[in-house]
Amino acid sequence: MSAACATVAVFGATGAIGRAICEWFTEHRVRVVAIGRAEHPPSGVPCDHWLSWDAERPDNFSKVLAGVQLDAAVWAQGANYNDNIRTFDIEAHKRIYTANVTYILVSLQMLLNGNLLAPTAKLCIISSIWQNIAKQNKMSYGITKAALQGLVQSLAIDLGGSGILVNAVLPGALDTPMTRANLSSDQIARLEQMSPLGSLPSLADVCNLIGFLCSEANTGITGQFIAADRGLSYARLF
Repeated sequence: MSAACATVAVFGATGAIGRAICEWFTEHRVRVVAIGRAEHPPSGVPCDHWLSWDAERPDNFSKVLAGVQLDAAVWAQGANYNDNIRTFDIEAHKRIYTANVTYILVSLQMLLNGNLLAPTAKLCIISSIWQNIAKQNKMSYGITKAALQGLVQSLAIDLGGSGILVNAVLPGALDTPMTRANLSSDQIARLEQMSPLGSLPSLADVCNLIGFLCSEANTGITGQFIAADRGLSYARLF
């Protein structure tokens, strides 16, 4: 996606990953429609258009994006949550499912109903390596991320006839200030030792992969789940 006329929508633009994605596309001269819950774009989120929206609001996509067709859309929104079967709470589980799964379905349906996607649009959903790996006290989070496998594969089939490609990027524990604040130095060192590259994945690793999947260079990759974790999820170093 090197053409200056290309346009991408980024859902969850205010989070660490979403903000980095907006910055990446802006640096590559792609017009960015940033989407989040705030009424106005927070400081530091580069974008050409800001759209205040969540799954419970009326459809205002068509009004904001009048005359615009999206060449790509990226879903970087979501919620994290700690629980296990002993602490399971049905209402909390529903909220996490809504944030991580239903949000994508509702927003994509609105884009399709509004004819806002280009005929060969590229769609990219941010999941997690914990989609495929169980982690203690992450039951509801892991369930909702695992649900994205069925979502992406179904979309790839249902939209493939229209020329739309759909993929998921699975980050690992990213090297961000939040990660370093939430994990001890021993935990970070252990994750680094488990990686074949000896380091945590960066936001740049994630953005570069998304940039390719959403570019014109991606002519046939669809229905795939690609980890941006520096090999951690498949490495077993002894």
